[in-house]
Amino acid sequence: MAYKTHQQLLSEIEELQKQVERLLDENSSLWFMLDEFDKSNITNPEYFEKIQEVIENLRKARLMSHTKTEEA
Repeated sequence: MAYKTHQQLLSEIEELQKQVERLLDENSSLWFMLDEFDKSNITNPEYFEKIQEVIENLRKARLMSHTKTEEA
């Protein structure tokens, strides 16, 4: 088993922090978009039901997701 140096670990942590920031930004943008869909007046019944279903599924997924980073 190969061990990583301190510098390699720091570099890996930095890369992971960048990925977390990118994902948090993406997540925030998607929730903003969903909120806008929810607030908008979607009058076409063909799309309304499907959009409502997707919004509800994403809300459930959000409630079930673990957002805190903890040590294993």
